[in-house]
Amino acid sequence: MDIQIREYREEDKEEWMRVHAIILSISHAWNYTIQERPAYEGHSSTRLVALAEGKIAGLTDVQYENTPGEFCFLKDSLAGYVLEFGRLPEYSGHQVGKKLIDATIEDAKKKGFNRLEYWTQDRNAQRYYRRVDMKEIGRHYRFRIRPKQDVVDLLHKDYVGVEYLYCACVPEEWPLIKQKYEVIEKHPLEPHLCIGFEIRF
Repeated sequence: MDIQIREYREEDKEEWMRVHAIILSISHAWNYTIQERPAYEGHSSTRLVALAEGKIAGLTDVQYENTPGEFCFLKDSLAGYVLEFGRLPEYSGHQVGKKLIDATIEDAKKKGFNRLEYWTQDRNAQRYYRRVDMKEIGRHYRFRIRPKQDVVDLLHKDYVGVEYLYCACVPEEWPLIKQKYEVIEKHPLEPHLCIGFEIRF
């Protein structure tokens, strides 16, 4: 099957949103659902789609920093933070991801960048990034906890109700967090280990 990579076009919007929603529904990579196509205002970006038989089979978006560390974990140089990356399940085995990564690297080079960061809490994506020889650069847990009563009372004074708190911590602190707080374990709010990877070129 011939896979072509090209820049996103405004006329792709409806199909892009549909494909994004399907990918989101089978992945743990995202924490929220979007109803509008991100614009990345005030920043340079790479927005690519992979086409199979004229239809979108995969997509990727990168937002580039204006200052080191603005989005990315490492702060030694300006980099691109990959916000969207995925492909439809029916195109497994057709190198859609690799072709998107290669095209993203070429576009990043043209824009004067030499580094990309990919962060994900999806285990399949983590295995994939290792398989294509990305270097791990960091990890943290993302989780939700029931707030303690003093926090509830404090927020309530300002007329704010709180159902749960969305939090993060380094892996070394994870056992302590589980001892000290009521961590929500049930799907779809269960904890995930988020791992960061980078490509330098």
